[in-house]
Amino acid sequence: MIKRESTRFKLIVAILFAVASLLPGCEAKEPANGKPADQGQATGRPSLNDLPQVELVYYFPSLPQRDLKEVNDELNRIIGPEIHATVKLNMIDLGNYDQKMNFMIASGESFDLAFTSTWVNNYYQNVAKGAYVAIDDLLEKYGPKTKAGVPDYIWNAAKVNGKLYGVINYQVMATSYGFDVQKELADKYHFDWKNAKTFEDLDPYLDAVKKGEPNKIPLEYSTTSDLFVGAAPLYGFDIIGDQKMPGWVRLNDKDFKVVNQYETPEFKKLIAQSRKWYEKGYFRKDAATTKEIAVDRKAARYAMAMPAYQTNDSTEDSFSDKGLKAITGVEWYRKRFTKPIITTDRAAATITAISRTSKNPDRAMMFLELMNSDPQVANLLNFGIEGKHYKKISDTRIERIKDSGYDPNFPWVFGNNLILWNTENDEPDNPEKWDLLNKSSDLSPILGFTFNMEAVKSEIAQCQVVIDQYLSALTTGTADPDKIQPEFIDKLKKSGVDKVIAEKQKQLDEWRKVSGK
Repeated sequence: MIKRESTRFKLIVAILFAVASLLPGCEAKEPANGKPADQGQATGRPSLNDLPQVELVYYFPSLPQRDLKEVNDELNRIIGPEIHATVKLNMIDLGNYDQKMNFMIASGESFDLAFTSTWVNNYYQNVAKGAYVAIDDLLEKYGPKTKAGVPDYIWNAAKVNGKLYGVINYQVMATSYGFDVQKELADKYHFDWKNAKTFEDLDPYLDAVKKGEPNKIPLEYSTTSDLFVGAAPLYGFDIIGDQKMPGWVRLNDKDFKVVNQYETPEFKKLIAQSRKWYEKGYFRKDAATTKEIAVDRKAARYAMAMPAYQTNDSTEDSFSDKGLKAITGVEWYRKRFTKPIITTDRAAATITAISRTSKNPDRAMMFLELMNSDPQVANLLNFGIEGKHYKKISDTRIERIKDSGYDPNFPWVFGNNLILWNTENDEPDNPEKWDLLNKSSDLSPILGFTFNMEAVKSEIAQCQVVIDQYLSALTTGTADPDKIQPEFIDKLKKSGVDKVIAEKQKQLDEWRKVSGK
């Protein structure tokens, strides 16, 4: 009798559960861990369990890594059950990244994800070409933690015509600009780096290295981030659109006048200084065409790096990312010339976009959500496999194993840096400090304004050809500035630069009216 009553009770409970599941308000709830694997059931979208397994192709800049395949396999083991997808990691050295991505985008080659920015694989120009998917809806549906992890004013700085075309890799956005100098060499030659305030103050050190260190290159230079366009606030400017295209605004100009930065006194002074440095041998002879500096940087061949993107410097507190020490293995002094500020350039300096050719943009966004919110995924991409590529010192701190086979050391490539572990070179509360700095630093007066280049696409393309021909020769001092700079300006004008600047001014003025600036 007891057994029969028990059976009847179980049957009644089962019926009640079946009926309840059909009633409004009784839908399945999202998993407590917030992971995307079953979110389709909670939102009315198809469950991932009903979708086919896909492969996502992902391109980003990095030095080649011997153990990339092992890390890639481990990544897919982790993410496969979560999003029913695998990712194929494709590392391209920074010097060739622009060329590779430009070719792929122009040819319509299929891929899913790529690193993009204002300084390499140009974000704004690629948006104008229709190369990337607008992600606003995807971010809302599949990337809630990613969206919440970045302040709104940073997201707004990367919008084009009101839409987002990439996920911001949140890092140190508040940046000051100055130089990094090798400690051993600065001490050896008694360089008074603490009191250096101008480029001219760097001459004694650069001269001493040139004469006394035949195996060193006094000053680092790369065409991807030169002494001028790579550090607009160092000269008192913020950029509009991409770094190299004419049309900047002075940070202290209350009238927000858009100018051709290559005609300004600041640029003329810089290229005159660069000419002197080139003639003294401070740059490598092929500096104007050098795209890849990672090998020489890793070998600590450069005695000074400039512009250096910093927060505080070595004369202040100990807060520093110590990035060059991690790369080179030697100690560096850091000296800043400007105070930290967040500009549009820096807010859009590290982005991951979804390609227009992607057949699975929803799954690509699910992967980005993991990369930006799951410490296991983010730290694997940055540091590799525990025990093989690093040792765990504590729950939030690691020590990298030298020559382990995986150490890309480009944390700004992979998602939200707030969820990364501290390394042996970081202060214990490093992420919290730079996040606070981001939220308390000065903001550019044009932060949040983004330029829509649609109306002047052809002029921009023509100007870009001229910039590629002349700019590096001028900023390295390879070319005589008195002769070449006027020629540079003349060719820009013939290519339609004045129309580009006028369009930037028009859009900026309209933005000011709406924003109340």
